[in-house]
Order: sequence, then structure tokens, then C-alpha cells
Amino acid sequence: MSQASAMREDPFPTVRAQAAGVMASNVDPARIPLLARYMGDGDARVREQVMLAAGRIGPAGLELGLHGLRDVTPRVRRAAAWAVAHGGSRAFEPLTALLSKERSPLVKETLLANLWRLEESPWQAAVSSFAENPDPYLRRAAAYSLSRTGEPTARKAQRKLVGDVEPVIRATILRGFERGSLEKADLEVVTTALRDPDWRVRAAACRVLAAQAPVELGRSAIDAVVGGFSSAQPHLAVSALAAAGGQPKIGTNEELLAIAENGEPYLAAAALNALARRDAAKARPLARAWFESAEPWRWRAAAAAAAKLDGDLEKQAATHGEPSVRLAWLSGLERTRVSELRDKLLTLIEKDTDPAVRTQALSLMRSAGVAPDVDDLVGLYTAWKRDVMPDARAEALVSALATSKAAEERAGIITLGLADPDPAVAAMVVNGARSLDLPVTLPGREPRHGRLWYDKLASWVEVPRWLDVMTDRGTFRIRLDLEAAPLTSREIWDLASGGFYDGLGFHRVVPNFVVQGGDPRGDGWGGPGFVLPDEPSLQPFDSWRVGVATSGPETGGCQLFFTLLPADHLTGHYTNIGEVVAGREVLTTLRVGDTIQSITPRSGTDLPQLTSSTTKSEIVKR
Repeated sequence: MSQASAMREDPFPTVRAQAAGVMASNVDPARIPLLARYMGDGDARVREQVMLAAGRIGPAGLELGLHGLRDVTPRVRRAAAWAVAHGGSRAFEPLTALLSKERSPLVKETLLANLWRLEESPWQAAVSSFAENPDPYLRRAAAYSLSRTGEPTARKAQRKLVGDVEPVIRATILRGFERGSLEKADLEVVTTALRDPDWRVRAAACRVLAAQAPVELGRSAIDAVVGGFSSAQPHLAVSALAAAGGQPKIGTNEELLAIAENGEPYLAAAALNALARRDAAKARPLARAWFESAEPWRWRAAAAAAAKLDGDLEKQAATHGEPSVRLAWLSGLERTRVSELRDKLLTLIEKDTDPAVRTQALSLMRSAGVAPDVDDLVGLYTAWKRDVMPDARAEALVSALATSKAAEERAGIITLGLADPDPAVAAMVVNGARSLDLPVTLPGREPRHGRLWYDKLASWVEVPRWLDVMTDRGTFRIRLDLEAAPLTSREIWDLASGGFYDGLGFHRVVPNFVVQGGDPRGDGWGGPGFVLPDEPSLQPFDSWRVGVATSGPETGGCQLFFTLLPADHLTGHYTNIGEVVAGREVLTTLRVGDTIQSITPRSGTDLPQLTSSTTKSEIVKR
């Protein structure tokens, strides 16, 4: 009898819930029969974990999820609604039926926020009916799903929600206008949002314009965006500059050039990128000058712009001596250009000394369907055996799986991945195989610590734990979620206690989405030297939540991301370790390149007050 099966018979429901949670972490379709047996457990926490596992498994877990929709306990039905939303087109009818009869607001909220996952089903009408619901949580959830589509059938409800009383809802729904084309009525609500009293809404409207083909804009709309260039809110300023990149009538090239030449790094890089989109002749001289400067941030910004400027600048970016510069160029490439650049990318794959660069180049080729043949990919995997970073080896095998069509050949590739000494390689290869509907089980890992560490964890989580993160812009405080993520909370706490994060930077800032940092490499590719297991939960990724970045299931490390607005697509798929409870405004002022000066762990309830805090009330959770 397996350990998970034996734990099913344990008299303590907490132990049974933990066993089901382990299966939710390691999303193996082969465990569905065992999960079905757990579904009969008398404790709702156990059944909830079964639903979480079913959703993470995907369509193969649909039948389990459908069973959970009939559960008497709302928390289980809520998890079941989330699970069934991952079940494919067959999930549409049972979910819309549940939506019409369900009385629990929490179940309805989760259901509404996840109906967008049914891409090929006509879910928009069911969600649109909640655009005027008196419950702001249900409107927020409906707004999230509607923001994930550009279908014309959703536009009327989207336009209604842009006028909602809640700024979080207004900012959320505007994302939907980035998809599809804008009708006259759509453009009117977007340009009206450019003068919204909440800067996040204005930033969201700017990002709509950045994503659209050039449109006719009135003078007031143009002036509103240009005014954003000099906003004290950096996330609004970079969003306004992005809008200018997509709309040539916003501002002048001379204005963009002046910001690029004289602005702070975060804004200057955005201005150069915008200029490269609309006037290559003016952008090229500045990009060349930045490549010759002594400042790495200028090299990276020039490399990102070079992806739009091609020619000799691309060659300079692709051969630059700093890996982060080569990565910036690769990240800026349009996928439509990957085929024409195949030879250049092959050179990087075969000769580059940095595993992250090789990984990114090979991933681009795989996504474009122009990866090397299977034998060459397996050869690359073997050649990269000495890499300390596992990513390139994993990508070589994942690309080989995607390229191969022979069952025996694929089995051999999977065997190579599972035998790799780095557990992250095995996890990424298993994830790649499952994305191709190949049945494969991720082998168990040896515990990172001795039994005493795990025994002490039980008492450690009984005391409230906090992390005070001091940055260049101020300090914010995280309350760790010890119930949902005890293992990860302790691991991050231990890293912080040892000074691991001191001096590391924020390498990723996406306005109205996330701020991310804590990477020892500084470019998003680094880790702590070990891999953390997932601790998934249905704690929503609302605004101000803290998550652990991954490269797919079971690949977590040390990088932390902080949500700025609700991000329901992350819920259940990333470990949600806590909430920023003070100093939230600091997150909205952080720029790429800012530094974590230190992280101070704190315990108990008697905490020193931060010099900056926020009491702003928002609809972030029930």
C-alpha cells in the first residue's frame, strides 16, 4: 500500500487532508482512482484538497470535479467549481447550471472568475449578466473573466463595467479592450478612462492604446496620455509611454527622445522602446550610444529596442558579452520573426556559454515550430550535463518531446529527464510530457531537511510570522500564510534570516499586474540552489498577495512576486505565501532595478509600526 493510500485511513482528518494536499501538489493523472477514494472522506478539508488536485490535473480530472459540485459544503463546491473550469468544453453546461442555482456568494465568485477558461464555449453571456449585480465581489469576478476575452459578445458588459464605482473593477475590465479591435463605443469608454480619478485605471487605459493598432484620438485624450509621461506614479508613466509607442499621434518623437536621454532608467528605457516602435531612424543612434555606455541598464534597454530595429544593432545585442543583454534581446523578439532568425538562434544554442540564453533561444524556436531535430536536441542535453542551471537541459528534452512523434523515442526522452540529478529537470520534463497528454509520473523527492526540521515546523507555525521588506522606495510588511503554505513560508523565512535577499533587485515590474524580485542572478533565471514543492491553495491572488515564481509545477525557488491587482489565473497554480498588509503604496512606486536592501523576519503580534502604511479599503477578499 502506498503512503498516500495508507494515510487515507489515518484517524486524524488533518493528516488525511495533508495527504490529499500532497497529491494536489504533484499533479499526476494516475492518482485519480486514489483521489476518488479520498472524495468519500467525511472531512470537508480533505474533499477540498481533492478538488484542488482535480483542477490542477486538468480535463482528466473533470469527473472528480463534477462529483464535487454536488457536495453539501460550500467550500468544497467552491473548489469543485474551480476544478471543473479546468475541464474543457464539457464543463460549460454543468457550470452554467450551477451558476443559476448556487446560493453561496463565495462559490459564485470563484465560478465567475474562472469561466474564461472555457475558451471554446459561449460563457460570455452568462458572465455578462453579472455586470450590474449589487454584490461588488461578483462584479469583480465577472470583470476578471470578461477581461480575458476580446469577443464582441462581451463588449457591452465590458463597457458597463468601465463605469463601475469600484476602481479595481474599472482597472480590471479595461484589460479586455487590449484584445480584439475597438469599435467607436469602445474607444469612447477607453478615452474617458484616461481621465479617471484613480491612476491605475488611467494606466490600464494607456495599456489598451499600447496594444491596439493606431486609432483616431481627440486632443483631450492625447493630452491626458502625454500628461502621464511626467506622472509621479512610475507605473502610470511607463504605461503612458507604451501608449505613445502604439499610437504615433500621442506626443512627439522629440518628447520621447528627451525622456530617453534625460529620464530615470525605468522611464528612459520605456521611452526608447516606444521610440523604436514609431521612429527607427531616431531610435537607432541612441541605442548605439547606449551600447557604448558603461551602464548595464542602458545595454539591456538598447538590446530590447534592437529587437525592433534589426540590422547591426541586433547583431550587437545577440553577441554582447553580458548574458542579461542577450536575454533582453531575445525577450523582445516578436514570434513572427523567429523563423527568419533561426540560424542566429541556432548559433546561440550551440555556442552561448550562458544556460539561460540557450534556454530562451531554444524555447522561442520550439514555440515557432523550428526547433532542431530530436537527435540534435538529445545531443545538446548531453553536452549541457555540466551546467549548474538545469533550465537548458530541461528545455532540450521538452523540445525533443514536442518534436518527436514516435512513442518509443518519447519514452527514451522522458527516461533521460527522470534520471537527471537535478529534480527541476525531472519536473520540467514531466510538465512538458503532460502538456502533450503523455502519461508520466514525477518520482518522489528526498526531503530537503531531516525529520527534526519538519517536527519543529508544527510549533513554528503556531506563532504569527511576518517579513519586513526594506527597499529603495520604502518598507512594506508581509504577513505569511502559515496555514496555506507552511513549508514555503519557513523556507523563505530561513532565506531571509540568513541575509539571502539583502542587496538583490526587482527585475520585473508589470504595471497593474506584478512586481517581482529576489533573484540572485538579477534577470529572472536564478534560484537558491534547491527546488521547493508546490503548496497550492484556493486562497485568491487578489491585490497585494505574495507568490513564489516557478517554471511550472514543482519548480519553485526564491523569487517572490507581489500582485498589484487581482490575478485569478494564478490561483491554485502558484504557492500563495502571504499578503502585503502595510506599506502597499511602496509596491506601486518600485521600478525595475530597485533593490531589496534587507528583509527582516518578525514573530508574534507586537510589531513595530512601519514608517509607511496604507489603510485604503478595497474589494480584495470576502
